[in-house]
Amino acid sequence: MTELAGSRVRPAAPLPIPDGAGFRSDINGLRAIAIAAVVAFHLANGAAPGGFVGVDVFFVISGYLMTNIVLGGLRTGRFRLGRFYLARLRRIGPALVAFCALLWLFGAVALDPWTFQDLAKSLPYALLFVSNIVFARGGGYFAQDSSLNWFLHTWSLSVEWQFYLLYPLLLIALARWAAAPARMWGAIAALAAASFILAVALPQRAWTLDFYVLPTRAWELLAGALCAGLESRLRMTGVMRGLLHVVGMVLIALGVAVARPGEQWPAWPTLLPAGGAALVIVSALRKSGWAEVRAVDWIGRASYSIYLWHWPVVVWMRRSAIELTWPVAIAALAAMLVLGVASYWLVERRLTGWLFAARPWRWALGGALAAVTLALALTAGATGGLEALRTAGMPGPVRAALADDRRAARDWAYPQVCGRLAHQGSLISCQIGDPTARQVLVLGDSHADQLGPRYAHAFDHVRGAGLTIISIAGCIPIPHVSVRGSFLCGRSWDEAYRYAETAGFARVVVVSAWPRYFDRHADTLLGLTRIDRGFAPATAPSTIEAVADADFTLLAAAVRRLQAHGVQVVVIGTTPGAGASDPRAMYARAFWRGELATPPLERADYERQTGLVRQRLAWLGRTTGTVLVDPLDGLCLQGVCPTTEGGRTLYKDFGHYRASMMTSARFAYLDPWLAPAAPPIRLK
Repeated sequence: MTELAGSRVRPAAPLPIPDGAGFRSDINGLRAIAIAAVVAFHLANGAAPGGFVGVDVFFVISGYLMTNIVLGGLRTGRFRLGRFYLARLRRIGPALVAFCALLWLFGAVALDPWTFQDLAKSLPYALLFVSNIVFARGGGYFAQDSSLNWFLHTWSLSVEWQFYLLYPLLLIALARWAAAPARMWGAIAALAAASFILAVALPQRAWTLDFYVLPTRAWELLAGALCAGLESRLRMTGVMRGLLHVVGMVLIALGVAVARPGEQWPAWPTLLPAGGAALVIVSALRKSGWAEVRAVDWIGRASYSIYLWHWPVVVWMRRSAIELTWPVAIAALAAMLVLGVASYWLVERRLTGWLFAARPWRWALGGALAAVTLALALTAGATGGLEALRTAGMPGPVRAALADDRRAARDWAYPQVCGRLAHQGSLISCQIGDPTARQVLVLGDSHADQLGPRYAHAFDHVRGAGLTIISIAGCIPIPHVSVRGSFLCGRSWDEAYRYAETAGFARVVVVSAWPRYFDRHADTLLGLTRIDRGFAPATAPSTIEAVADADFTLLAAAVRRLQAHGVQVVVIGTTPGAGASDPRAMYARAFWRGELATPPLERADYERQTGLVRQRLAWLGRTTGTVLVDPLDGLCLQGVCPTTEGGRTLYKDFGHYRASMMTSARFAYLDPWLAPAAPPIRLK
């Protein structure tokens, strides 16, 4: 049995661990591969869509190393919990604090106050190692909004730190109550199996949680722990070690090849990169040749700092709307490497050793820097990114424009405009006017929500007249088609369309931000949609055009089913986005350059930009007889689509109109289709 003396543990019998001391170039090479995969995921323009599995490799490595450290200390009787935590803090803390402090300074100098406020609000979550929990409550790692969060990548550091806090306590308990080798490793294997089963068994609605939290990631860290137990038992020749090493590398490559953004992760395919990393570790091929190459060695050693700094480069490019061409990708990669290596050399190698020397005042200095960074972040987050201070000398019209841009982002009235919210199975419907009315049902994403303010009072005192809206934000309104980061879209829309078939509505109007789902993005060339399992075509679409064809084929089938039940179907076409009139874009121009005017959008340009979707909508109208309403006929006069009015943006964000603008005459083209039983809308 073991004895606990304070935080010191002394075993009564030797613990079953290998000699894990010494630098292993193969593990360092694994780090290099992991960070290369992650960077390629963001920079390879869709060529490495599974590169995010590099994080899984990092987890396995961490589990292995922590097990050797803790059990090594327990075996010799020298393990102290406080010392372990201090060592982990020494490894992660200085580079993270420096990263956060410098990113705060960058935001205060190089970002407009609104963007800086966003950065500052997320910084404390990263610094306190809870960002994974916070982000798990959001749209998910692969959701589009997440791609602009400066600290999104710190979720994995939070998972590791939470593991560091709990894992030594587990091993101390096992050393005391299950010191026999079979019992100890059996308990760890059982926990790993339970974590994996939890990860793969969670329903679709929990897939975002699945991705981020420790309970569903622990099996990868514990897989690394099991490597520590296996390597002492395996007796292999050099050839066998080399073969196992190669097989592990192949499995990691297969993991990169099969993983796809937007699918459940971790899942069964996660066994490929995690298992591959475990095989490389167990093979213990300390001199592999490739891992000793100087460039690989440096990248592996600096992998943590490169990981910290790679993501802000990506976010900055996306926020600056820089097209990701290969020359841009190479320049971005160079910036990541320079920042990462500088952080490694100056902070990890130099500053960390200085701070953690046996002088308490230096520790206090490091803690003070972390506390000041946290305080500055909280201050910037609470003061609009120090807006009052940074705009004090600006002209009155500029400050008024900045204030209106901020107001625009809050100019939204859904679901407040709903007279009644009702449950339709797992869906929620917004009922305006008489809830028993069956004239029109609107199905759509958040672009359906923006219609509500126009009809909030359209049916007042009109018995039997009303409008019902069923919307699922961020989900293209097509049955069996889901969206990256929103895994339940397809199933929910199937339920909504089945309700529409039998609920007795005379007309169903389908509205969506259609082009948004078929944009090519930096990490996928196939847009944001994916067809649910069991409904995808036999041959997976390999182009964005093929993806759109498959999606609209499913929409056509849904339309025909509605028509078979006697329902008229109306589809609202593409609506111009904000473009340069996005409130955030207008805010940035006003802040940096004092520009208050925004040129209108040329209709011809917009039609050309959205040609892929407009062609599919036209095909839908021809093949199903669906009424297709083109918003451009009402919104764009004389070939021009206004995006501002009196210097104020019409939009609340990149694509949604402000609630206060929806009652204007420009949206009258909707009334015959959405409010046929209502008196004329009172126009602003």
